[in-house]
Amino acid sequence: MFVLNGQSEEITKLLKPFGLTEYESRVFFALQVLGRSKAGDLWKKSGVPQSKIYYALDCLMLKGLVENTALEPREVEAKPFVRFANEYLLDMKTVLSDLNGRIERYRDLMKNREKFVRVVV
Repeated sequence: MFVLNGQSEEITKLLKPFGLTEYESRVFFALQVLGRSKAGDLWKKSGVPQSKIYYALDCLMLKGLVENTALEPREVEAKPFVRFANEYLLDMKTVLSDLNGRIERYRDLMKNREKFVRVVV
């Protein structure tokens, strides 16, 4: 069973803005649909080559999107999508707020700079 059913390009495109590679997107989406899965079975269902499935899972674990539920045989579960989306939005809000603050500080700095006259000797 191939979960993405010919839609892998579309799914990859939708998840790319979140920093996921093609294989990570396929695995993450498959886990969202299937729930807890054995890593050995996941490659068949996600369409990710068997030789790349553990690497994709390890990358997703480092990003905090997947966790092991059992070690032997390795079984994994994805972070619930709503929680992932909320955390992502919170992170982006923080980044955008920080960027806005920097813009304002530089804008003020440039306004104050215009008041000074440079003397070149």
